[in-house]
Amino acid sequence: MASTLFEPEGVWQWAAGRRARPGWTGTLVAVAVVGGLVVAVATEIGVRVFNTDWNYVAGYSAQPGRDWTPMLMLWLAATCLPLAQGLFGSWLLPMYGRPRDRVGGLTVGVLGSLPIYAVAPALAMLPGILLVCVAFLVSCSWWGSGARSLLGVRIGESADHVVASIIAASLALSVALAVVPFT
Repeated sequence: MASTLFEPEGVWQWAAGRRARPGWTGTLVAVAVVGGLVVAVATEIGVRVFNTDWNYVAGYSAQPGRDWTPMLMLWLAATCLPLAQGLFGSWLLPMYGRPRDRVGGLTVGVLGSLPIYAVAPALAMLPGILLVCVAFLVSCSWWGSGARSLLGVRIGESADHVVASIIAASLALSVALAVVPFT
């Protein structure tokens, strides 16, 4: 069980057999959109109902009048991050002696995020962030094994590839979201 959790070779074999099929990229985008929505909705529920503001009579202080902009921006960011990470991971492949592979990069970025998507509903409650942190570490392992299995990155360089793709995608999204007006 633990080896499957940290080395999901079956996931990568399954994806390798489907990545050449028509519509695979659309499927990956749909998974990212739905996964991002789960992250955003669970977080919004947690903020609106179970935030850190404490009321001595009612317990947690609800925020029903909160604007929807933060949730929509979180949905956008949570959807775009695995897609951007996959594209940047593909773009960086020549540094690792491999040809660029956009579909493979997207596959690793999105399917590697499945552990995060799986525990995202826990974000509705404040301690759920701890599960998401653990899921992020599991996703790091998945991204590394996907880089080895699907993209051909050598085992000694897969962790470096994961870190570089996360940093590049995060930087690009941070800059992109900084120019989006919130009002």
